[in-house]
Amino acid sequence: MARLAGFFSRLSGRGGSSLPGVVARKLDPQVLSKLITRLPHGTILVTGTNGKTTTAALTAFLLRNHGYRLVHNRAGANLILGLTATVVQVEKWRIVPRADMALLETDEASMPRAALETHPTAIAVTNFFRDQLDRYGELSTTVDMVQRAILQMDDGGQLILNADDPQVAYLGEGHPHAVYFGLGLAENIRATRFQDTLDARFCPRCGEPLYYWMRYYAHLGDYYCVGCGWRRPNPDWTVADWNKDQNTISVDHNGHRLRLPITMPGIYNVYNQVAAIALAAQLGVEPSTMGESLSRFEPAFGRMESVIMHGHRVWLALVKNPVGFTQVLEAVADDTGQQKWALVIINDRYADGTDVSWLWDVDFEALAPTLGLEQWWVSGIRAFDMAVRLKYAGIADERVHVVRDPSTALEQMINQSPPGVSVWVMPTYTALLEVRKHLTQHHFTRHFREG
Repeated sequence: MARLAGFFSRLSGRGGSSLPGVVARKLDPQVLSKLITRLPHGTILVTGTNGKTTTAALTAFLLRNHGYRLVHNRAGANLILGLTATVVQVEKWRIVPRADMALLETDEASMPRAALETHPTAIAVTNFFRDQLDRYGELSTTVDMVQRAILQMDDGGQLILNADDPQVAYLGEGHPHAVYFGLGLAENIRATRFQDTLDARFCPRCGEPLYYWMRYYAHLGDYYCVGCGWRRPNPDWTVADWNKDQNTISVDHNGHRLRLPITMPGIYNVYNQVAAIALAAQLGVEPSTMGESLSRFEPAFGRMESVIMHGHRVWLALVKNPVGFTQVLEAVADDTGQQKWALVIINDRYADGTDVSWLWDVDFEALAPTLGLEQWWVSGIRAFDMAVRLKYAGIADERVHVVRDPSTALEQMINQSPPGVSVWVMPTYTALLEVRKHLTQHHFTRHFREG
């Protein structure tokens, strides 16, 4: 019944990524536990504020190339209903999935429930930033949700943690099976470029201020506390070099150095990739085989996804909080294309976060002169809020075009842009779904769905 509900939902054009979960859980509230606990290698949960979709997609790609059969919510339906829908739809005719393990990207607020029902063998955490305060509350609430989930892990369960984020790293304090990843780059990117919001200013152990030898962005870096002596754990997987010209990174592990391709721009994607490498290696993938696999990886749904539209390269990059938006803008600044235009689409539906005041924490003032963006188009429910934000950032009115409907805005921008212009589309979550639907209907992309 759940599978049929999903089929007819997709047939009607509504996607159907969560509806099967609603139906299945109405029929049997324990359906997720009953199905997923039969997988021989258990469940891995990937969570965090930014990067969980890309990290999970990269890990799934590496695991599948290694020969694993996976249950994976590739379309990003990461609430408990979406996780359930993924599991019940993975087969067409069988009840129990023919898979070795489940790799599930999981919303932070859903982590306690997901862990209770799946008893994960591993949990990977990317980072913690302020995000959708109307849903999550203060950051301490989000950290507590993930901490509660960790307590539900099986004995011997593994943690894969970002050593450069103090709040993530502290989750591994005293844990016998914690593996850390991080950066070891020589360039103090934050100090030499821009200053942005710090969401973790204080030591999670004693509450005294944290100090940094190196800061890459926001509060991610090499930190220490003068109050109690706590400091960043030494990463087991360290990105020692990032060559932007050759699109490669060098990763140190146990005295060995791996040189690997990276197919997505932005330092945050360097973090996503090393997180996936660390997680996949813990699950049995030989690191020396990863390079060939990664060279063939295609970005996940709307996460630096590249589409060719009427001769223009269009980048789709989800934005949902100040740090994430700032990092996308830095990726735009790193794009060496001669001409660049941008389309920013801001909605305020529940899945986006109903409070859009976070736009004022994005570092537009410092970044705008470096971006090389000749024209800005703004769209969505809160298009005029975004236009006002750009005005206060010093961007001239004649360079900003407001078109409320996202599909119309995209078509007008593409039609008016000169040949060779790169287009950066930066939407919130529901806006991304609208843009993706338009691109699919016009055959520029394939439909991204579960089941």
